[in-house]
Amino acid sequence: MGGSGKSGAVMILSCFSMKKKIVVLFPILLIAIYSKAGRIDTAYVQKFRSFFSVKTFFLNNGFHYIITPQNNSLFTEQQLDNARVRYFANIPPVTGVAININGIGLSYIFKFTNDYIDTAKTTIKSGYKQFQLNMYGSRFGVEIAYQDYSRFYFHYKGDETLSKKYNADIRAYQFGTSGIFIKNGKKFSYNAAFSQNQFQKKSAGSALTVIGFKYNEISSTSLIPDSIKPYFEFPDLKSNKNYAFILQHGYAYNLVKNNFYFANALFVGVGLQSQVYNYSSFEQHKIGVPLSARAKSSAGYNGKVFFGGIYANADFAQSQIKTFKTEQFQYSYGLFIGLRAIIISKSKAQLREEEKRKKEAEKEAKREAVRKIKEDKKKAASKKRKE
Repeated sequence: MGGSGKSGAVMILSCFSMKKKIVVLFPILLIAIYSKAGRIDTAYVQKFRSFFSVKTFFLNNGFHYIITPQNNSLFTEQQLDNARVRYFANIPPVTGVAININGIGLSYIFKFTNDYIDTAKTTIKSGYKQFQLNMYGSRFGVEIAYQDYSRFYFHYKGDETLSKKYNADIRAYQFGTSGIFIKNGKKFSYNAAFSQNQFQKKSAGSALTVIGFKYNEISSTSLIPDSIKPYFEFPDLKSNKNYAFILQHGYAYNLVKNNFYFANALFVGVGLQSQVYNYSSFEQHKIGVPLSARAKSSAGYNGKVFFGGIYANADFAQSQIKTFKTEQFQYSYGLFIGLRAIIISKSKAQLREEEKRKKEAEKEAKREAVRKIKEDKKKAASKKRKE
């Protein structure tokens, strides 16, 4: 790797080393803009006046990390493809709770038990934690998320036994923040579609743009299994860290009928990423352009007090350097049920219209009073003349 390339990578890396400040400052900026979000069309979207709502959900989820060797002249492309290593977390079904206070949502996934051993099948379960904070306005939303996985199974096609081996040393985690800009926020509510804290009265959709900053890492004492190390130019890989700026564009649509809804969203995009690879004796820095995609779906009932349904999410990212390619895939699906202590509120536009009508009525009443006084004076003057 040339000196100029390395210095450029280090420069980008030093910028991304401020990730903690970025993760904090970026949502603050968006929250400031959120407070000045535009109006909604009350024929399409209805806000709930709610200081508190809560929902619980049950879900299955997974995380896959794939690494494929490339450009090794000692092997054919097919042999290199067969040496692809798949790491995946064996996560049991979990539950979680989400609360929303004055428009700010907080969710946490937790386990029923700390026992990761399935006593019936003697299968080792992976460790898992997830935390998410979100806030959705009419023009955009803010999402902050953290996921942590430990204890992975791994497998590769060249393994003749086709067994799924276990590595307790592997840990993968990621955190980041994203801003979702909603073009047609006047008629389409991203909140109603995927957080159920607003009500979509008529079917509508919108183009979406996502800007995000993310950090992810997978590490172990040795990520590459011994039997396939010859396929890799640098086989003693210990960790892969990525600091990424992501830009995605997509579209979402919410099909509604009365209180029932079916919402879907799809995003695709690219990014700029500082990639760090740690080996036993050295550290490698590269700049990559990762490809990414995201899909969300939700369907159910969104009532005034009770709401519930099913949902599914999936995220995919791919990046590569000359010697190998990495892919990450996350998914979750499950069901949820919740309630809120609310009444249907009037929008600001409705309140302004009511205030306008009230002032016009007061003016009309004053004019009517003036007219009545004048008429009374005329009647009194006419009666006096007759007398």
